[in-house]
Amino acid sequence: MVKAKQASATVEFTFRTAREAGAVQQALKPEEALPASTRCRTSIRRRKNVLCLRVDAEDTVALRAALNSFLRWAIVARDMIEPRRK
Repeated sequence: MVKAKQASATVEFTFRTAREAGAVQQALKPEEALPASTRCRTSIRRRKNVLCLRVDAEDTVALRAALNSFLRWAIVARDMIEPRRK
């Protein structure tokens, strides 16, 4: 049987202002604060107007699931503070 390889990813989100980045970070904080699962750990850091999401997972399936969730949550949070311009 083949053992799954550990996987990790780092995603950076750049916002127009540090305030917007902070608002999205606060929106994601409850999800980050959940106890780490046995397959995945996440951390979110902010440097001025850039949010850095780090996901470490036991396998690529867990990595993909965590990334999909956090990316969707970040997009929703961003859209709540920055309505789409027409």
